[in-house]
Amino acid sequence: MKNEIKFILGTIIAIFAFIFLCNEFQIFGIKFWGVRTENAKREVFEQSNSYVFGKRQELTKLHHEWIDADAESKRTIEATIKMSFADFDATKLDDLPELKLFLENIRNN
Repeated sequence: MKNEIKFILGTIIAIFAFIFLCNEFQIFGIKFWGVRTENAKREVFEQSNSYVFGKRQELTKLHHEWIDADAESKRTIEATIKMSFADFDATKLDDLPELKLFLENIRNN
């Protein structure tokens, strides 16, 4: 009974080791953990202060351009904002209510 448990655990560990080595050396050209690692890095980056600060600056610049723009240019700026800020968390703008409202209005149009 004890040898059977050791065999099962050894087999499971060997399978994971094989998958890890195949992934690490890209034997089959499939990245399993690599994709998840990069996604996690991206999520962490999007929560960083520098990313949020950069997005706030970009939105402020676009907001000023939008205010001074004609009707056709406004549509172009709105399209740019919709694409650039599609996944941006608007709660990061809670301390700038005018900018947050502007972003929400653009998203809802």
